[in-house]
Amino acid sequence: MSALRDFATKALETNRIGFADLRRLQRDVLPQRITTTEEAELLLAVDGALARADRDWNDYLVDAVGQFTLWGVDPRGRVTQSKADWLTAALAAARPKSASTIMSKLLAQAPQIELDARIPGRSVRRALRVPQATARFLPGA
Repeated sequence: MSALRDFATKALETNRIGFADLRRLQRDVLPQRITTTEEAELLLAVDGALARADRDWNDYLVDAVGQFTLWGVDPRGRVTQSKADWLTAALAAARPKSASTIMSKLLAQAPQIELDARIPGRSVRRALRVPQATARFLPGA
């Protein structure tokens, strides 16, 4: 985590993430992608504080946080209320565009979504426009 903290400190000091910075993050700092909630939260906080970022930064962040949320946190492959709560709190530190893209992609890619889970301002059931009579989990959302 110290390599990631060093990366974040440098990004915040320069107020940007350039092409070379992003490649270093992918190659040297997080070659296995995000593996802990602390890493995800730190990257989201950096995202929210940056003035400029390489054009590929948002794609990397959205994919990395989305994949970690779905497959790196138990229960794997499901969006539960506890995951929705954690992600909502973590996304508050990110730029609004990043946060909304992460949430949208997560809802689109999750194999199972707990329909009673809540995302900011609405239920998952309402966000997906799912009728009340459906099963508790929506496969292939």
